[in-house]
Amino acid sequence: MAAAQRIVPVLVDCSERGQNEDLLKKYGVQGFPTVIYADPDGKQIKEMDSRDAGTIVKDIDNLSKKHPGRPSIWQSSTKAAVDLGKQVKKPVAVYLAEPKEDLAKLTAKLMKDLGDRKTKFLWVLELGKDDVLKKYAVDAAPAVVVLDPKADEPLAKIPVKADDKADVLNKALDDAAKQFKK
Repeated sequence: MAAAQRIVPVLVDCSERGQNEDLLKKYGVQGFPTVIYADPDGKQIKEMDSRDAGTIVKDIDNLSKKHPGRPSIWQSSTKAAVDLGKQVKKPVAVYLAEPKEDLAKLTAKLMKDLGDRKTKFLWVLELGKDDVLKKYAVDAAPAVVVLDPKADEPLAKIPVKADDKADVLNKALDDAAKQFKK
């Protein structure tokens, strides 16, 4: 279990015939269960060949050293971020992404553009599907909703436009951070 914390598991449901055929073909899956180790870009590194715990730990150790992954700012869930925010007294920024957005590119852009706002806020990524937009009372994705972990109402709802420069989002985040400190 401790070794597994160094990888990101992606579970693929193939319980119905024809489900996820593109992935089965891409990785040459012949039977189930199959465990594939892939790099951060999805390129297959190897298939798990032993179910022995010691061998699995060794594989994960070796692979996580060779492929440490990409840095990320994302918390695992909004609930986890809000709970942590209460403890560490930080606001939560929920980035509502367009459902078809390239999340790796988005993460890289935010890592570059946000400066110290990466650490001033606890970040969560959610896909801006209709139910999520309704939950946050936001008209469209992309957008950022800033939450005070101890309050019911959001501190800010920030629409994000493709042609906005980084300073537009950053200024709105700075304004929300000032409200949080009050």
